[in-house]
Amino acid sequence: MNHKIFIYKNKILKEHKKFYKENGYLVLRNVFKKNEADKLDKSISKFADKYWHNIMNPDRIEFLLSQSIEKLKSFKNDNDRIKFIKDANHTADLYRSYLLDPRIDLIMKSVIGKKVDGLMTHVIFKHKSSKFSKMSWVPHQDNSYAQMQKDCYVTANLFIQKAIKENGCLYIYPGSHKFGLLKFKGYKSYHANTGQKPGNRIVQTISEENKINLEVKPGDFLIMNGNVVHGSYPNTSKKLSRHLLSFNYGVSGKKFVPGITAQRKAIPFN
Repeated sequence: MNHKIFIYKNKILKEHKKFYKENGYLVLRNVFKKNEADKLDKSISKFADKYWHNIMNPDRIEFLLSQSIEKLKSFKNDNDRIKFIKDANHTADLYRSYLLDPRIDLIMKSVIGKKVDGLMTHVIFKHKSSKFSKMSWVPHQDNSYAQMQKDCYVTANLFIQKAIKENGCLYIYPGSHKFGLLKFKGYKSYHANTGQKPGNRIVQTISEENKINLEVKPGDFLIMNGNVVHGSYPNTSKKLSRHLLSFNYGVSGKKFVPGITAQRKAIPFN
């Protein structure tokens, strides 16, 4: 089943809202430019470890440095360490600016219909031929982690590189947000190792009939209801990486589970 991509012209239309309400997701093209995606990729890649493991909350300097500690230790003099820390501060500021980008604020207010706060960021690399490239996520709901009220938790993905099935694109079950938060068995996500498939396991079987593969271009922007069931394929390509930046938002004032690893916190738009 093919998915629909809407060309964004600086305004959310009725058809966008209707599509999101019915399907639980919306893909917009031209919100961000490819050179923005390239800039984000260049900025974060220098902090990836040799295995290209995910980086949680790169918009927070303490998270970024703690996940890059081995690289920091590898420098032999203070000047190099200082430069690395300055670069980390710049990258954290850059990623925070995208978490709270005015374009996203406008889209969220229009599509969700309520004010939201940023809760966390996450870079998932799936770098070609790396240790974690073939890691595929099982069908899961992002809201199984934050456990917010219905329609209050939103995932947004800024695709840094082209994504197709071969290099590990997402797959989505349109309309599955209407089931609400399903029963699940907790499983490793950020801490999953090679050979493991991350994501909380939903107990209910979901029909494959309407499943879609979300094949996208660099700069494409996905908004997804936190209760939409989705997952991803392994990256089996030797030539194509599949880097993406994931943001999570919650309706302002609503309760959420911070999480031991994610440490979600409400970060308001200016």
